[in-house]
Amino acid sequence: RVAFGCANLMEPLPDIGQFDVIFLRNVLIYFDLPTKEAIVRRVMTRLKPDGVLYTGHAESLNGPALGLRSLRPATYARA
Repeated sequence: RVAFGCANLMEPLPDIGQFDVIFLRNVLIYFDLPTKEAIVRRVMTRLKPDGVLYTGHAESLNGPALGLRSLRPATYARA
């Protein structure tokens, strides 16, 4: 099942349930580190415990602990 919708990453996300996969590709490169961390924390509330977050290859989430573990480049799961 696929759901498409709009959300502002700078605001609380709508309560549309949780997802197995979230694609956040080529978005985080436009934000400073504190904003990037806030966005990732916000998005992770919508990811199922065994879900996967995909980012762009130019985006690094190797900064402060965000509760993620790297599965492979640009692919993360909950720690």
